[in-house]
Amino acid sequence: MILSAFAIVVGLLVALSAFYLYQRTKQIDTQKIKPISIVPTPTPKPSVFLKIDTPGDEKVFDKKIISVSGKTVSGAIIVILSENSEEVLNPTGNGDFTTTITLENGENLIQITAIGPDGQDSTVERTITYSTESF
Repeated sequence: MILSAFAIVVGLLVALSAFYLYQRTKQIDTQKIKPISIVPTPTPKPSVFLKIDTPGDEKVFDKKIISVSGKTVSGAIIVILSENSEEVLNPTGNGDFTTTITLENGENLIQITAIGPDGQDSTVERTITYSTESF
């Protein structure tokens, strides 16, 4: 048993020595080495933009029905999702849109998405609070 363990250790040492000598004597032709240059490509801007005029983010309203308005590219479809409703509308020819939504009591998350004719989309989220408390 001891003899087998000794033979394994000696075999490993011989193999490692041979590998080390091979690596040290290996020649690399420097003329065959070609430099690699990595050029970052900029992220393309989406073809659909979405600008929300109202409501502002983190706003508090004392009215249950509020207006959602903004601008996007013409020909896009606007999808407005809130906790209790879904609105799908088409903007005017110049990209303006306006609609109203009903808020729930407390904090409301509103997600507005513009889907362009080419299928690309842009999304804006707003957190709106409905409260009748006077501050």
